[in-house]
Amino acid sequence: MKFAGKLIAYPLLAVNWAVALLLVFSCYGSLAAPVGKWPFASLSGLAFPFLFAINLLFLIVWLITWRKVIKLPLYTTLICLFPFLHWCPIHPGISKNVTEPYLTVMTYNTEGFGVDDNKDWTLDNPVIKYILGVDADLVFLQETPKSMMEKISRDKKIRKQYPYVSIPKNITDVAYLSKLPVIRDESTGFEDSGNSYQYIRMLVNKDTLAVFNCHLQSNRLNDSELSEYRQFMEHPTDSTHYKVSKQVIKKLLASTSQRATQARIIADKARRESARFIIVCGDFNDTPLSYSHRLFKRFMKDTYAKTGNGPGATYHEHRLYYRIDHLFCSENLVPLYTWIDRTQKDSDHYPVISKIRF
Repeated sequence: MKFAGKLIAYPLLAVNWAVALLLVFSCYGSLAAPVGKWPFASLSGLAFPFLFAINLLFLIVWLITWRKVIKLPLYTTLICLFPFLHWCPIHPGISKNVTEPYLTVMTYNTEGFGVDDNKDWTLDNPVIKYILGVDADLVFLQETPKSMMEKISRDKKIRKQYPYVSIPKNITDVAYLSKLPVIRDESTGFEDSGNSYQYIRMLVNKDTLAVFNCHLQSNRLNDSELSEYRQFMEHPTDSTHYKVSKQVIKKLLASTSQRATQARIIADKARRESARFIIVCGDFNDTPLSYSHRLFKRFMKDTYAKTGNGPGATYHEHRLYYRIDHLFCSENLVPLYTWIDRTQKDSDHYPVISKIRF
């Protein structure tokens, strides 16, 4: 039995070593810029939740069967603890019921106001009704059809609630609804990309607030590719999915390099921004353990990581659950409570909402 046990234990230990190395790489690989030879480094964060779960499973197995080697999964867990808490923040003491003065800020990829599902291009569209019902002070949108924003801007009831409404320059682009006075509004398309970002400067009492509303490079995976990729993840030994998954990985590697360049453009502008308060938000198409995310984390606060709870997936199509929509604020702002509203399912993204004290 002792010999038979070794025949099982040693191969498992080798697998544990491989998982440990991959897990550490998934946590810190995104420190390398995903441009040129190293685009896969930033993608490594996609595997983090799966590798972390497997490592915890090894921790339990060795605790029961072979305590001598338990240090390997234990030390690996400790090394990856801070990235885990950034990926899955835990703030049980933070309450949604904030009594002190604050502004509510929302970022939301509307997927064209969910028209593929509800086919309603009127102001009775459920996504529009939801946004108006939340009644946030600042609403920053991505994938917003120009025709819909034009209808919103002409509606007197909506304009009474939101005096400042932007209309995208392109067919589908970034936009905003604001209760705060807007004194500057610029939209810029990224080179060789259908994505863009928006720079808005607003007045907050006697101070100024600069907002960068971003929609970074999309992965451009079609429904069949997303579905096949999900099947590959669930059945990795099935060789019929290899070809599709290889094609998906190729697209992901190309898009993550583009996002890195786009994120650097916005991060450089945000660092040089003269406004007293700064917010960067939108659909980053990247996880909290990506290079694009780390660029802003270095000098800004991730409001969800600071005041949210749980993994907080914002993308939910095809059973691929990742937090790819983010809301950052400058160090002189105080996030009080941030949540992801999973009740709103008309888009393939959930909205991120944060209460922020200026």
